[in-house]
Amino acid sequence: MAGCYTGMYEIARSGNHLKQIIGATIGLLITCSAAFAEEPALHPKLSKEQFLTFAAGAAVAVVYCGKLELNADFVAGYQYGTGIYPPLDPYFRSEMSRLEKEAQNDPKSYCSATRRMFYKGNKPKPLAAPLLIDKP
Repeated sequence: MAGCYTGMYEIARSGNHLKQIIGATIGLLITCSAAFAEEPALHPKLSKEQFLTFAAGAAVAVVYCGKLELNADFVAGYQYGTGIYPPLDPYFRSEMSRLEKEAQNDPKSYCSATRRMFYKGNKPKPLAAPLLIDKP
């Protein structure tokens, strides 16, 4: 992408005729726009509160839903990237307590919802984050 701007500067600096400058500029613009179009879309980032809420929901699902476990790779990657360790955070503990009450009241609905939100095997992808996987 930086090469696009350098290329345009070189054409303008070289003193070529106007037609050559316009033609080369159009060519570079087309090339640069193609380069912009090929850049992959960034994955949405989770805020600290979102991650802690999602992690608490997934942890409760592991306890109440059976046959599921935390996706350790995703959790470890987030922890490594942010330095946030959910079990030590008071917000995580309060969210887990709140969600545990919800799961106790209606485990079937809770498990169905958390599976849609966090199960890594969902197609095309989980609604929120890939925090849950099948137990081996």
